[in-house]
Amino acid sequence: MIISPPILKTPQGNASDEQWLASLMPFSSRGGFPIASRMAWHGGQHIEHTDTGAHGEPVRAIADGVVVYKRTPSPDADKKPLAYQGETDNGCVVIKHSTEIGEGPDGQIEYYSIYMHLKEVFVKNKQPVNRKDSLGSVGSCNGKNAIHLEIICDDANLKKIVGRSSGKLDISTDGRDKIIYGDMHFYLPPGTLFYASTASPQAPTGSGAPVHTSTVPLFVTMRFERGKCLLTTRQEDPQQESLYIELDQPLANSDDKYEYNLYSKAAALGDAFHIAPSAAYELLRFGRIINTENETPIAAGAVPHWHKVNYPGGQGWVDLNAAAIKKFSDADFPHWSGWSLIDDDPTPDSQCNSPALEKWIVGNSGKKLTADALAAALGDAKIQSRLSRAICKFPTEWEKGQIDTRYDWLKKKSDVLDEPMTEEMYGDFKAYVEALSFWEEASLDIPSTHWHLPPQTILMQFRDVEWLSPKEWEQLIPKNVIRKKGSHKSDKPAYWESPNASTPFIKNHYVSLNKTLSKFLIRKTIMRTACFLGNAIQETQWLSTTKEGNGNSPTLHNGWYGRGFLQLTNPNGNINGGNNNYYKYFLFCGKTPKTPPSQIELNWREEVATSSFHASNSAGAYWVWTAPPKENSNLYADEASTNYLKTIKTNKGIKNWYYSRSFAKCAASVNLPGQIQRDPPDNMNGLIDRHCAYINAIMVLQDNPEFSDGNFPKDFEYRRVK
Repeated sequence: MIISPPILKTPQGNASDEQWLASLMPFSSRGGFPIASRMAWHGGQHIEHTDTGAHGEPVRAIADGVVVYKRTPSPDADKKPLAYQGETDNGCVVIKHSTEIGEGPDGQIEYYSIYMHLKEVFVKNKQPVNRKDSLGSVGSCNGKNAIHLEIICDDANLKKIVGRSSGKLDISTDGRDKIIYGDMHFYLPPGTLFYASTASPQAPTGSGAPVHTSTVPLFVTMRFERGKCLLTTRQEDPQQESLYIELDQPLANSDDKYEYNLYSKAAALGDAFHIAPSAAYELLRFGRIINTENETPIAAGAVPHWHKVNYPGGQGWVDLNAAAIKKFSDADFPHWSGWSLIDDDPTPDSQCNSPALEKWIVGNSGKKLTADALAAALGDAKIQSRLSRAICKFPTEWEKGQIDTRYDWLKKKSDVLDEPMTEEMYGDFKAYVEALSFWEEASLDIPSTHWHLPPQTILMQFRDVEWLSPKEWEQLIPKNVIRKKGSHKSDKPAYWESPNASTPFIKNHYVSLNKTLSKFLIRKTIMRTACFLGNAIQETQWLSTTKEGNGNSPTLHNGWYGRGFLQLTNPNGNINGGNNNYYKYFLFCGKTPKTPPSQIELNWREEVATSSFHASNSAGAYWVWTAPPKENSNLYADEASTNYLKTIKTNKGIKNWYYSRSFAKCAASVNLPGQIQRDPPDNMNGLIDRHCAYINAIMVLQDNPEFSDGNFPKDFEYRRVK
C-alpha cells in the first residue's frame, strides 16, 4: 500500500513525516472527527487551507483507485441553499481503492475515500486514478476555504484492516503474522521478571536475582529508527480506564547502531543456540518468526531476546521472548496505542449517543454533557488524541432520504443544544444537507451504516504498511531508462529504452519481496526502499529474471554466476577464498557448506534463483551484512543526499539523469564495495541504469521528491498501470 494526504506541500525544515502530515491536516474542533458541534457524528475531517494565486490548491487522490462517483460543483455556492452559514461548494468525488496490506485473502482490502467541498472537479466517473493525481481544487465550506475528507469501509474490510470487529486486541495469543508492519509490541503479563543486567545478549537468563516482578500488565513498544532501537513501556492509567500512559522517556539500546548491526547480532545468537541466523534475525526484528514456511520456528522462551525497558518505578532487562510474553505489531491496532472500535450508539439519528465517547468527554465526574462541556472537551489535547484513534460505526450523513431520521433531534431541546431549531431554521438546514447529499445517486457497494476511519491517523498508520501490491510493484519498473553497458566511464554507447513489465514474474515473487523489505528494515523508509529497488530492479533486468543474463551463460564464473534479486556471485565456490557470497548466505540460512562443493551445495546454489524465498532473502541478507569495506546498506541510504541533474548522449539524443551520492554508495555496496567512498564510484557496472530505477522508485513512493533543478525530474514519465 502506498498512500498520501490529499493536500501536498513541501515539508519545512526537518519535520518528521508525522509532523508534516499533522501540518497538512490539522485537527479542528469544528468539522473534526468523529464529533462536530452539537454532539453530532461527523464522518470525516475538514482540512482548511488558504489558496494563493489564480488556481485553487489541488486536491489529490490519496491512493490508486477508480472514481465511482463525481459531482460537478454548483455555480451557486454563494446562494442558498448552499450558502447556509457562508459560501459552500458541493463538488464531490468518491474513489474506491483496492489494495493490499499483507499476505493472503485477509491482506486484500477495499475502502473508499470521499472528497467534498471541491470548487472544481477534473475527473470523470469510472476513471482510474493514480495516487497524487489531481481530482479538483479546494473549495469552501461555510465560508471557509476547506475540503472534507472521509475514509470509510464495510464490516468485512474493517476486520481485515484492524484484525478484529470489536473490542480490545486479544492479548492471550500472538498477533497477526501474515499482516505485520510498523512498530513491534510486546504484552508483559503480571509476574514478568526484570533483571539489573544480562551477561550478554546470548545469556539464557539475567544476571543475579530479579530486581522487579511486575504486578500489572505492561506493554512494550519496540521501534527502529536510523540505527537506534527505542523501547517504550505503557501501562493502563490508574485514574482512567482504557487510557494508557507512557512510563518515562523511551529507552534507547546502548548500541547506537543496534539496527545496523542486526546481522552480526543474529549470527552470534545463531551460534549460541544452534539456530539459523536468518531465523534469529527475525526474532530480533519482529520478536518472533514470520516466514514460518521457510524458517524453523523458535519456541517462546527457547532463545532470549533481551532489552532494557522501563517498569513502574525503575528500569530493568527483560527477555521479550519469555514464554508468557505475547507479540504484536502496529497492524494489530493495539488498544494500548490508543486505537478503539466504537459501535455502541443504539440510535439511528446523527447525534452521537455513544456511551463510550460520552464517558471520554465527561469522564467519571457524573456531570451532564452540556454544550459548554462538549466545546471544552473538543479543545482538550488528550481527548483530541483519543478521538483521533477512534474507528466509529454510524450512518452516512450524505443519504438524502434519511435526513429527517438523522436530524429531527435538532428541533428538540437538549443539554448539548443552546437553542433547538425552529421549523424555518430546520428547513434551511435540510435544504443545505440535501444539496450536499449524494448517497442514493452514487449507489456505492457499501451499506449506508459503515465504519468511518479517522483521516489523519489512518493515513499515518497506512503509511507504515510495508507491503506493496502487484500493481505498485509494476509501477516501480521505470517506463524509460538509460541503459549503458559496463561502466559509466566506458566508450560504449548509451541507449534510451522502454522496458516491458513482466506481470507473471511480479506475481510470482512479490510476496517474498515484500517480506524481505520488511524483515531487513528496508521498507522502513522511502529512501531505503528506493535505494534497494534501484539495484534489484536493474540487476534482475527490470524484474524479469533472477539469473544473471537470464542464465544463458551457464559456465560463467564456473557456474557461480549471479542469482537472486541482488545477484550473488561466487566464482570459486570456496568458502576460504575470493568472492564467497553464496557460502556466506548458506551459513546465514543455518547450512554447513563444504568445499569443494558437492551436488548438495550446487542444489542450494540453484535455490537462490529458483526459490522465491531464497532469491529475496539472499538479497536482503547481502544488503545488510557487513564485510569490510561494506557496511549495512541501509546506513548509506539514511545519509542525506541531493539528486543532481546530469546529461548523457544516447541513441535518442541528449537525455537527462540524476545522480545521488547516498544511492551511489548503496549501488557500490552491491556491485563494487571497494568503491563505496569514491565519488562517483569508479568503473562501476550499470551506475546510470541503476539511478534510473532509483529515481523512478523515488517518484512512485515519495510525496514531494526534490531534485537539484526542481520538484519533477526532466525526461521522466510515470508507468501508468490500470
